[in-house]
Amino acid sequence: MSKQLLVRKVPNDICTWIDRQRGLTNMSQQEVVLSVLGRAVQDDLEAMMPLFSTPHVIEKAVPDSLPFTFIDLFAGIGGFRSALQHLGGRCLFSSEWDKYSQKTYKAWYGDTPDGDIREIAKKPSEIPDHDVLAAGFPCQPFSIAGVSKRQSLGMAHGFECVTQGNLFFQLATIIGAKRPPVLFLENVKNLQSHDQGRTWRVISETLKDLNYWVFPQVIDAAGWVPQHRQRVPYLF
Repeated sequence: MSKQLLVRKVPNDICTWIDRQRGLTNMSQQEVVLSVLGRAVQDDLEAMMPLFSTPHVIEKAVPDSLPFTFIDLFAGIGGFRSALQHLGGRCLFSSEWDKYSQKTYKAWYGDTPDGDIREIAKKPSEIPDHDVLAAGFPCQPFSIAGVSKRQSLGMAHGFECVTQGNLFFQLATIIGAKRPPVLFLENVKNLQSHDQGRTWRVISETLKDLNYWVFPQVIDAAGWVPQHRQRVPYLF
Protein backbone atom coordinates (compact mmCIF):
# COMPACT_ATOMS: atom_id res chain seq x y z
CA MET A 1 0.00 0.00 0.00
CA SER A 2 1.41 3.41 -0.95
CA LYS A 3 1.49 6.28 1.56
CA GLN A 4 1.54 10.04 1.08
CA LEU A 5 4.58 12.11 2.03
CA LEU A 6 4.54 15.90 2.33
CA VAL A 7 7.89 17.72 2.22
CA ARG A 8 8.10 21.41 3.14
CA LYS A 9 10.89 24.00 2.89
CA VAL A 10 12.78 22.22 0.11
CA PRO A 11 15.97 24.22 -0.72
CA ASN A 12 15.89 26.23 -3.94
CA ASP A 13 18.79 24.32 -5.50
CA ILE A 14 16.89 21.05 -5.07
CA CYS A 15 13.77 22.54 -6.67
CA THR A 16 15.86 23.83 -9.57
CA TRP A 17 17.44 20.41 -10.08
CA ILE A 18 14.05 18.68 -10.02
CA ASP A 19 12.65 21.12 -12.59
CA ARG A 20 15.65 20.52 -14.83
CA GLN A 21 15.17 16.76 -14.60
CA ARG A 22 11.49 17.15 -15.46
CA GLY A 23 12.44 18.95 -18.64
CA LEU A 24 15.04 16.34 -19.61
CA THR A 25 12.94 13.25 -18.84
CA ASN A 26 9.37 14.45 -19.50
CA MET A 27 8.46 13.25 -15.99
CA SER A 28 6.26 14.85 -13.38
CA GLN A 29 7.72 16.34 -10.19
CA GLN A 30 6.45 13.36 -8.22
CA GLU A 31 7.96 10.88 -10.70
CA VAL A 32 11.36 12.57 -10.49
CA VAL A 33 11.40 12.53 -6.68
CA LEU A 34 10.21 8.91 -6.48
CA SER A 35 12.82 7.90 -9.06
CA VAL A 36 15.62 9.44 -6.98
CA LEU A 37 14.34 7.89 -3.75
CA GLY A 38 13.89 4.53 -5.44
CA ARG A 39 17.50 4.51 -6.62
CA ALA A 40 18.65 5.55 -3.16
CA VAL A 41 16.85 2.65 -1.52
CA GLN A 42 18.02 0.19 -4.16
CA ASP A 43 21.69 1.17 -3.87
CA ASP A 44 21.51 1.52 -0.08
CA LEU A 45 22.79 5.09 -0.32
CA GLU A 46 21.56 5.88 3.18
CA ALA A 47 24.89 4.51 4.48
CA MET A 48 26.89 6.92 2.32
CA MET A 49 24.97 10.18 2.62
CA PRO A 50 22.52 11.79 5.07
CA LEU A 51 19.61 11.28 2.69
CA PHE A 52 16.88 12.32 5.10
CA SER A 53 18.69 14.88 7.28
CA THR A 54 19.28 17.42 4.49
CA PRO A 55 17.42 16.89 1.22
CA HIS A 56 20.00 16.82 -1.56
CA VAL A 57 20.88 14.71 -4.60
CA ILE A 58 24.17 13.37 -5.89
CA GLU A 59 24.54 13.96 -9.65
CA LYS A 60 26.69 11.45 -11.51
CA ALA A 61 29.11 12.72 -14.16
CA VAL A 62 28.91 11.27 -17.69
CA PRO A 63 31.57 8.54 -17.91
CA ASP A 64 34.48 8.88 -20.32
CA SER A 65 33.58 5.53 -21.88
CA LEU A 66 30.01 5.83 -23.16
CA PRO A 67 27.86 2.68 -23.09
CA PHE A 68 27.11 2.34 -26.82
CA THR A 69 28.05 3.68 -30.25
CA PHE A 70 25.81 4.52 -33.20
CA ILE A 71 25.76 5.90 -36.73
CA ASP A 72 23.26 8.51 -37.93
CA LEU A 73 22.07 7.92 -41.52
CA PHE A 74 19.64 10.24 -43.33
CA ALA A 75 20.55 12.47 -40.40
CA GLY A 76 18.65 15.66 -41.26
CA ILE A 77 19.60 18.18 -38.59
CA GLY A 78 20.28 15.50 -35.98
CA GLY A 79 17.03 14.44 -34.29
CA PHE A 80 18.19 10.86 -33.80
CA ARG A 81 21.61 12.00 -32.61
CA SER A 82 20.15 14.35 -30.01
CA ALA A 83 18.08 11.53 -28.49
CA LEU A 84 20.75 8.84 -28.62
CA GLN A 85 23.47 11.08 -27.19
CA HIS A 86 21.12 11.99 -24.34
CA LEU A 87 20.88 8.26 -23.61
CA GLY A 88 24.67 7.97 -23.50
CA GLY A 89 25.47 7.01 -27.09
CA ARG A 90 28.53 8.15 -29.04
CA CYS A 91 28.10 8.96 -32.74
CA LEU A 92 30.82 7.53 -34.99
CA PHE A 93 29.49 8.45 -38.44
CA SER A 94 26.68 10.46 -40.04
CA SER A 95 25.28 11.07 -43.51
CA GLU A 96 22.94 13.71 -44.95
CA TRP A 97 22.86 14.97 -48.54
CA ASP A 98 21.06 18.32 -48.04
CA LYS A 99 23.66 21.09 -47.73
CA TYR A 100 21.54 23.29 -45.46
CA SER A 101 20.86 20.43 -43.09
CA GLN A 102 24.59 19.66 -43.14
CA LYS A 103 25.38 23.23 -42.05
CA THR A 104 22.88 23.05 -39.18
CA TYR A 105 24.16 19.64 -38.14
CA LYS A 106 27.74 20.91 -38.06
CA ALA A 107 26.69 23.96 -35.99
CA TRP A 108 25.03 21.70 -33.43
CA TYR A 109 27.40 18.75 -33.28
CA GLY A 110 30.72 19.99 -34.66
CA ASP A 111 31.05 17.64 -37.63
CA THR A 112 29.66 17.68 -41.17
CA PRO A 113 27.77 14.55 -42.31
CA ASP A 114 28.92 12.64 -45.37
CA GLY A 115 26.78 13.14 -48.47
CA ASP A 116 24.84 10.88 -50.83
CA ILE A 117 23.94 7.53 -49.25
CA ARG A 118 24.25 5.88 -52.67
CA GLU A 119 27.94 6.68 -52.75
CA ILE A 120 28.41 5.62 -49.12
CA ALA A 121 26.75 2.25 -49.85
CA LYS A 122 29.46 1.56 -52.47
CA LYS A 123 32.14 1.55 -49.76
CA PRO A 124 30.48 0.38 -46.51
CA SER A 125 33.80 -0.88 -45.15
CA GLU A 126 34.74 2.77 -44.53
CA ILE A 127 31.90 3.11 -41.99
CA PRO A 128 33.11 2.38 -38.43
CA ASP A 129 31.72 -0.65 -36.63
CA HIS A 130 28.88 0.38 -34.31
CA ASP A 131 26.24 -0.91 -31.91
CA VAL A 132 23.15 0.90 -33.25
CA LEU A 133 22.32 1.97 -36.81
CA ALA A 134 19.80 4.84 -36.77
CA ALA A 135 18.12 5.94 -39.98
CA GLY A 136 15.00 7.89 -40.88
CA PHE A 137 15.03 7.17 -44.62
CA PRO A 138 12.93 9.46 -46.90
CA CYS A 139 9.20 9.28 -46.24
CA GLN A 140 7.82 11.38 -49.12
CA PRO A 141 7.42 8.44 -51.55
CA PHE A 142 5.36 6.55 -48.94
CA SER A 143 3.36 9.23 -47.09
CA ILE A 144 -0.31 9.83 -47.88
CA ALA A 145 0.37 13.41 -48.98
CA GLY A 146 3.49 12.46 -50.92
CA VAL A 147 1.80 9.62 -52.80
CA SER A 148 -1.22 11.80 -53.61
CA LYS A 149 0.99 14.59 -54.97
CA ARG A 150 3.07 12.24 -57.08
CA GLN A 151 0.01 10.54 -58.51
CA SER A 152 -1.55 13.89 -59.45
CA LEU A 153 1.67 14.85 -61.26
CA GLY A 154 2.03 11.48 -62.95
CA MET A 155 5.16 10.69 -60.95
CA ALA A 156 6.25 7.35 -59.53
CA HIS A 157 5.97 6.70 -55.79
CA GLY A 158 7.10 4.06 -53.34
CA PHE A 159 10.06 1.95 -54.44
CA GLU A 160 9.50 3.14 -58.02
CA CYS A 161 10.62 6.66 -57.05
CA VAL A 162 14.24 6.52 -58.25
CA THR A 163 15.41 9.59 -56.31
CA GLN A 164 14.06 8.72 -52.84
CA GLY A 165 11.90 5.61 -52.81
CA ASN A 166 14.62 3.05 -53.44
CA LEU A 167 17.11 4.41 -50.90
CA PHE A 168 16.00 1.74 -48.46
CA PHE A 169 17.93 -0.77 -50.56
CA GLN A 170 21.11 1.30 -50.21
CA LEU A 171 20.48 1.17 -46.47
CA ALA A 172 20.05 -2.60 -46.65
CA THR A 173 23.42 -2.88 -48.40
CA ILE A 174 25.10 -1.05 -45.52
CA ILE A 175 23.28 -3.16 -42.94
CA GLY A 176 24.33 -6.36 -44.70
CA ALA A 177 27.96 -5.25 -44.71
CA LYS A 178 28.21 -3.91 -41.14
CA ARG A 179 25.73 -6.18 -39.30
CA PRO A 180 25.12 -3.88 -36.30
CA PRO A 181 23.41 -5.57 -33.32
CA VAL A 182 20.50 -3.08 -33.35
CA LEU A 183 18.70 -1.16 -36.12
CA PHE A 184 16.55 1.86 -35.21
CA LEU A 185 14.59 2.92 -38.30
CA GLU A 186 11.77 5.43 -38.70
CA ASN A 187 9.24 6.41 -41.36
CA VAL A 188 5.62 7.52 -41.79
CA LYS A 189 2.69 5.46 -40.55
CA ASN A 190 1.53 4.89 -44.14
CA LEU A 191 4.66 2.84 -44.82
CA GLN A 192 2.83 -0.17 -43.38
CA SER A 193 -0.17 0.15 -45.71
CA HIS A 194 1.45 1.62 -48.84
CA ASP A 195 0.80 -0.40 -52.01
CA GLN A 196 -1.66 -2.62 -50.10
CA GLY A 197 1.03 -3.64 -47.63
CA ARG A 198 3.49 -4.89 -50.23
CA THR A 199 6.07 -2.17 -49.43
CA TRP A 200 6.13 -3.14 -45.75
CA ARG A 201 6.44 -6.83 -46.61
CA VAL A 202 9.45 -6.15 -48.80
CA ILE A 203 11.16 -4.11 -46.06
CA SER A 204 10.38 -6.65 -43.34
CA GLU A 205 11.38 -9.66 -45.41
CA THR A 206 14.60 -7.98 -46.57
CA LEU A 207 15.69 -7.40 -42.99
CA LYS A 208 14.50 -10.78 -41.79
CA ASP A 209 16.66 -12.31 -44.53
CA LEU A 210 19.55 -10.45 -42.88
CA ASN A 211 18.64 -12.24 -39.60
CA TYR A 212 16.97 -9.31 -37.81
CA TRP A 213 13.75 -9.51 -35.80
CA VAL A 214 11.17 -6.79 -36.49
CA PHE A 215 9.40 -4.83 -33.70
CA PRO A 216 7.25 -2.06 -35.30
CA GLN A 217 5.14 0.42 -33.34
CA VAL A 218 3.13 3.51 -34.33
CA ILE A 219 3.94 6.47 -32.05
CA ASP A 220 2.13 9.81 -32.04
CA ALA A 221 4.37 12.78 -31.22
CA ALA A 222 1.39 14.61 -29.67
CA GLY A 223 2.72 13.61 -26.26
CA TRP A 224 5.79 15.81 -26.82
CA VAL A 225 4.84 18.45 -29.43
CA PRO A 226 1.54 20.30 -30.12
CA GLN A 227 0.57 18.30 -33.21
CA HIS A 228 -0.46 14.80 -34.23
CA ARG A 229 2.58 13.39 -36.00
CA GLN A 230 2.32 9.63 -36.27
CA ARG A 231 5.46 7.73 -37.16
CA VAL A 232 6.53 4.11 -37.24
CA PRO A 233 9.80 3.65 -35.40
CA TYR A 234 10.87 0.05 -35.43
CA LEU A 235 13.72 -1.85 -33.85
CA PHE A 236 15.43 -4.86 -35.35
